[in-house]
Amino acid sequence: MPEKKRSKSKRSSNKTASSRVSSTKSLSSNPSQAFSQEKKVDLPVFLREFDGLLNKGDFDKPQAMLDSLRGLKKWQRLNLQSVIDYKRGNEALAEDLIRQALREPDVKPTINRNLAGMLINQGRMREALPFAEVAYREDKKDIKAAQLFLNCLLDLGKADLVLQETEEILKLHPEDKVVLVSRASALRSAMNESAAAEELDRLIEKFPDEPVIHRIKADLLGDKSTAKALPFYEKALSISVEKKGKPDPAIQWNMSLHLLRARDLERGWECWEQGFHPIVGTMGRNLPKRITSMPRADDGKKIDPNKWTIVCAEQGIGDQILFMHSMNEAIDELGKILYITEKRLYPIIKRSFPKMEVGTQGVTYDWTRNNLKKNGYIPLGSIPRRHRKTVEAYKNHRAPFLKANKQLYDKYRAKLLALANGRPIIGVSWKGGYWQIQRKTKELELENWEPIFKRSALYVNLQYGDISKEVSYLREKKHDLMVFPELDFKVHIDDWVAIAGACDGIISVSTALVHFAGAIGQKVAVVMPGEQGPWHLGLQDTESMAYKNVKIFRPTSKESLPQLIERVSNLIT
Repeated sequence: MPEKKRSKSKRSSNKTASSRVSSTKSLSSNPSQAFSQEKKVDLPVFLREFDGLLNKGDFDKPQAMLDSLRGLKKWQRLNLQSVIDYKRGNEALAEDLIRQALREPDVKPTINRNLAGMLINQGRMREALPFAEVAYREDKKDIKAAQLFLNCLLDLGKADLVLQETEEILKLHPEDKVVLVSRASALRSAMNESAAAEELDRLIEKFPDEPVIHRIKADLLGDKSTAKALPFYEKALSISVEKKGKPDPAIQWNMSLHLLRARDLERGWECWEQGFHPIVGTMGRNLPKRITSMPRADDGKKIDPNKWTIVCAEQGIGDQILFMHSMNEAIDELGKILYITEKRLYPIIKRSFPKMEVGTQGVTYDWTRNNLKKNGYIPLGSIPRRHRKTVEAYKNHRAPFLKANKQLYDKYRAKLLALANGRPIIGVSWKGGYWQIQRKTKELELENWEPIFKRSALYVNLQYGDISKEVSYLREKKHDLMVFPELDFKVHIDDWVAIAGACDGIISVSTALVHFAGAIGQKVAVVMPGEQGPWHLGLQDTESMAYKNVKIFRPTSKESLPQLIERVSNLIT
């Protein structure tokens, strides 16, 4: 899950940098260029009144003020008009106007900053980056441009560049809070834990009432300990409510998986919904525009089961399976569902949920042009909050819900039985998924699995990706591993699931395999080397709350990693 795809951690950039930058501010440095001598205007007074009226929701008077002005350059008029239309909610028109302004030959660099701010407010960080950079490079003293530039870099995971740029920016603006927070966030993203911790502690002392700093401190602690992180998230949330009158969506989003891991599921799912908020940016929950341009079916309205509802996945394949835990209940509740999935998942989803229409990506291009009666769309990741608000709701519905291809299962089962010659058939997967994202794969490299491979069993590879080095290593050690070189497990999902089902049991790290195998009812031993793992495995759980036959093996306080592996190997009899 986005643990993702989230550090695929969650968004760690400074949200205050993405505040809307008023386009009118770009005129204040050169008032003589904005107005002719035909009409004397006190520019600062004009801009204060102009902005004040717009902020109060009065659009007619600012429009009249702009229309009455003479002597404006074309780019200046387009810029001010874009501000009016943006405040009206006409974001597309406002963007078009400011892009027109940028095409004028005498346009000032600050208009790049204004466009960047507009795009950032919509969560379009990748598009905003070049405009923010131009504005910053043209005027290094423009702190707003610098802040927007850093915001984009952080959102796009360019922590090293942020550290490089902040070193220069702080020479001109040594006390700027946004830049200092951006540096701390970059240190955390760059996995420089000690430096990030020291920086954040200094910032908390210096700016105790800044929620973003408490949030980043929570992010840092959350990499290892949800229990230690949650108090900082709560503090950040409390400050944001006190200062803004409502919770900060970025804080809620970043704490969502920690709440789920700590088994506060109802609140966790509500915070998880903030992943679509524009301020969260690209590190949140993303769906294509053709989907989000439709209405949300679950946006406080009654869902008519006689109308069609699109359910569309927005996470990785393992998370998709986990989120489908309550899909049969969703079908009963929602009635007519069109589920959009990847082509590689189509066969298993179609087979497993015969009462649901299943389509592949692209089918929605014609969806808005047909005459079918529709409720709108629901993201797949929003389905669990309807039916899985407690651990008990999961545990009471742990029956298998995926169906492997029987023909493929029979073929692989027969082949494996013949090769095993009476030995146990054990599927193995040792890297990828959560641990790869968290840079912890070395903890479970295949060399550590010696106690497992010394057992008398037929070992079957279920690890996706290039495993040539591991195969060579096992051969040197005289260990056998059954491989399927003709299959790419990232593509041939039906074969992968059938092989997993054909084993007697599976030993794996936390990866997509656990979800597929667990969802067909296979026995799985999940090896957990660290203090915590993906949210669905909880903090101290010894068995999966979602899959009946999935057991979780964590090291005890006195147990080393080799001892943990030795304990898991005893399962093979």
